[in-house]
Amino acid sequence: MRVAVITASLSLCISVLAQQVYQAQPTDDVWYYDQAFDPGFTAILRVWGNGQYAVDPTGARPALNFSYALAKWRLDGIPAGRQYQVLSAQITVVQTQPPGYTREEGEQFPLEARPLSSTNFTETRWNFNDPNNPEVGSEIFGTSRMTNYRTDAPFAIPIPLERELFESYFNAAINQNNGELGIGFVSRLDPGGQGGTRFYRFYSRNDAGGRGPVLQIVYRVAGDVNGDGCTNDTDLLLVLFNFGTNNAQADLNGDGVVNDADLLQVLFNFGNGC
Repeated sequence: MRVAVITASLSLCISVLAQQVYQAQPTDDVWYYDQAFDPGFTAILRVWGNGQYAVDPTGARPALNFSYALAKWRLDGIPAGRQYQVLSAQITVVQTQPPGYTREEGEQFPLEARPLSSTNFTETRWNFNDPNNPEVGSEIFGTSRMTNYRTDAPFAIPIPLERELFESYFNAAINQNNGELGIGFVSRLDPGGQGGTRFYRFYSRNDAGGRGPVLQIVYRVAGDVNGDGCTNDTDLLLVLFNFGTNNAQADLNGDGVVNDADLLQVLFNFGNGC
């Protein structure tokens, strides 16, 4: 009876407090293109490629056949000095009306979210010719979905991020880059020639309607089951007392069952955040 009470009490300790949510628009975003007008404070970001590549394979800055959008977020409120587990992450942008591409073209040539080599840029000091401008990486964190596609009104474009790929980048931003995280938006979508309309055109953070990109990350301290910010004996006990169940909070790797894999996550992260 006493064991049952202890088990129930420990199970009740596992709550949504273990999960934290970061959600914000960028602190800066720019249109990275050689002929961009007012690139720093434009209310619209534009992205296109040449049909085959999303990023110029020569390494040149985007010009004519390529256009990128760069954004960075300040991860305020997330303490450094800890390792975090990303449970889910998504960026949502809002396409202007009307889109210059069909749903099929959007599905064939999605908008891609990629890492940046640095977050060394701001809207106020943006200079296309600055040799230290960030470069867009080759890794693709996520691609857009056309589930909300429409032609008669602006629509949201979700870009779910691959959790495991994004997690290390997220941790590096917090612990090695002073809490700044940069994302490059690119696509292989070809406008159909200079002056064409077949490209991504979505609102920036400067949109008067507040429709700029939104980054949402659901995360927790790695190995921390009860949400107190420290991976310790309590978390170990919570996994043990929920062993073999499908308790979502104690199921640290999200495979549907609390087992040895979750126990190892606590052990490998023991002392994290303490």
